Amino acid sequence: MKGETIVIPRSMCREMLDRIHVGHMGIAKSRQRARDIMYWPKMNSEIADMVSKCSTCLEHRNSNQKEPMIPSQIPTKPWEMVATDLFTLNGENYLLIVDYYSRYFEVAKLSDTKSATVIMHTKSVFARHGIAAEVRSDNGPQYSSHEYKDFAKSWGFVHVTTSPYFPQANGLVEKTVSTVKSLLKKAQEDGKDPYLGLLEYRNTPLDGIGSPAQMLMGRRLRSTIPMTSAQLQPGTINPTKVQAQLRKKQQVQKAYFDKGSKSLSALETGDTVRIQQGDRWHPATVVEKTKYPRSYVVETPDGGTYRRNRRHLMSTNEPALRHHIEDVSPPTAVPPPDIRSPTNTMTPTATESVRTSGREIRKPIRFKDYVT
Repeated sequence: MKGETIVIPRSMCREMLDRIHVGHMGIAKSRQRARDIMYWPKMNSEIADMVSKCSTCLEHRNSNQKEPMIPSQIPTKPWEMVATDLFTLNGENYLLIVDYYSRYFEVAKLSDTKSATVIMHTKSVFARHGIAAEVRSDNGPQYSSHEYKDFAKSWGFVHVTTSPYFPQANGLVEKTVSTVKSLLKKAQEDGKDPYLGLLEYRNTPLDGIGSPAQMLMGRRLRSTIPMTSAQLQPGTINPTKVQAQLRKKQQVQKAYFDKGSKSLSALETGDTVRIQQGDRWHPATVVEKTKYPRSYVVETPDGGTYRRNRRHLMSTNEPALRHHIEDVSPPTAVPPPDIRSPTNTMTPTATESVRTSGREIRKPIRFKDYVT
């Protein structure tokens, strides 16, 4: 005893660790439980090591805390950088493309969601407004296909994709999808023309700078609302003013978003991690870091390869994993040396009298030869 505390001998530490962690509590709770009644040298570090390697605890851990926002680059001119996405409304599929500079968007109803159909409507939009220098999208099958890659190469734009299951990396298009859905739903319920609703939204000033139509095309668009001839005259909005306003808005958004955020440590190739799939964390190993911020390619023990944002990866102290099923399959069984062909009448050698387990075969005494 050490006062009222039980001193645990080294031979029983493993058993005590298992008993302390029977409820699968975290490191702090497990330490508090142990300190209350027992002690042995290095107890705190051994508890921390045990909990950090517990497969059950790791599989059911909470999601990672959000990281500070990385603001998107502010374009210097209209239709330089656009974002695109697909959405579904009332059983119909739509393609949406929005400009990062002006917030002007285009919407097209799709007959199907094949890459060829998405590319055709994207070409139609580019034919009206010009080819964007950079196109951002998620990793949906329409955008990750070879057809879309060939389209980007032949039309001369850079295609940037976000990590799967991380929509905030393409936040502008996600917000615009929500806005367009709301406009279309309200127009349908009120029996109004949805195209007029889209037109008025494109004509509405943003942040005191000008409307999306003005920032993109340098003019207001004529609608059913009366406007003077002077108001319809074209006029370019100072790009410096637009950029300053966009930067100010970004700073405000980042300040609010970063509350409660925490940076996660960078991962290196070969690190053992857990990948979040649904509400479970499964073991994986980092294969490489992509060229995009906080984006990694990981491999699971069954050989599956996934790209994920750092927020969906948890660094662990687990031992290195073996990745391929063929690597972890049991070795081919070798028949014991004492199993011989019936035609083999040769006398067993010394090596054949030993089983694969290494145990020597000893014949019963009754089989020994006696000299009379």
